[in-house]
Amino acid sequence: MASQIALIGVGAAGAAVVAVGAVGIYWAHPAFLSPTPIASAVTEAAKPAAPQRAPAPDRTGVAAPASNPASAEVKPSFDVVSVEPTGETVVAGRAAPHVKVALLDGGRTIAETMSDAQGQFVVIPAPLPPGDHSLILSSTADGTDETSNAVAVAVAAPPPRPATAASPALAATPAASPADAAAPAQIVIQSVEASAGGGMVAKGEAGPNTTVRLYVSGAFVGDARTRDDGRWSLTIERGMTPGGYSVRADQIEPGDAKVAARAEAPFTIPALTAPEKPAAAAQSPPAIPSPSDVVVDALQTHHVERGHTLWGISQKFYGDGSRYAVIFSANSDQIRNPNLIYPGQTFFVPKGAPKP
Repeated sequence: MASQIALIGVGAAGAAVVAVGAVGIYWAHPAFLSPTPIASAVTEAAKPAAPQRAPAPDRTGVAAPASNPASAEVKPSFDVVSVEPTGETVVAGRAAPHVKVALLDGGRTIAETMSDAQGQFVVIPAPLPPGDHSLILSSTADGTDETSNAVAVAVAAPPPRPATAASPALAATPAASPADAAAPAQIVIQSVEASAGGGMVAKGEAGPNTTVRLYVSGAFVGDARTRDDGRWSLTIERGMTPGGYSVRADQIEPGDAKVAARAEAPFTIPALTAPEKPAAAAQSPPAIPSPSDVVVDALQTHHVERGHTLWGISQKFYGDGSRYAVIFSANSDQIRNPNLIYPGQTFFVPKGAPKP
């Protein structure tokens, strides 16, 4: 299945449940959508200043918006809870400025951090084990203990890890199929060809009449349905920036959509050294589409350089920096913390019209 984002609003007395299938994103605090860029670890570039509001000092000396009571600034709250299928978790939120913030799971402290001058913080606990979890934020300001509303998170038990073949270029990982133990599931990537124009063609084989789920660098791009010969292909015609990628093919069980076998292979999009005049192609009748051949017109990617941030990348592609969470979710295999991106990374940027 494709990675999905679950955006769940929480009221003052509400709670939320994130059922983790691929990646769950809990989005609670409305102020998190305000244009305050998330800083990258690789840049100190200036970001647009947020609109200034007249502060009114409360009893703790912490500046609070005049329109909100002081307690709203002190009480910790969740902005984002991102949980991956592996249990790896990123939490962002707000509390009083310059206080210690603890993240609790079922009453037990699993991580701590300090809020900054604006009261914002990011905390990354150890991966959550499979099962149900109740996450709460706790902080102490001016001798007063404050806690947030609880966020319930369910982490599914991981499926058995298939064995990895020895060849890195044509990695195949067969796993026994519970539906047919006498004929184990098997999938292979036979070839990957990349072009300087940002395109690639991958070909392989899997079980006959099965679904092959295809990914590029962890981002879902389409499902192929093999025929009696078991062959499948993935074609991306253009759009990828030069850099290193990987193509992954999962053979899916028909009954429960579990991964029966997996193959993965790296490839590199070369740089375009000089524009080439395309050769005239002979006219031929259009090919009849086949469900075993996935064709993507363009795959939008971005190569990270020094000074880039997720906020800036989102602003470039969507015209709205606050939509950086879309890119964060689509590249969860590379980004563990939205504050930390690095030169040399290449991100898949899902297409989508900018927000009005």
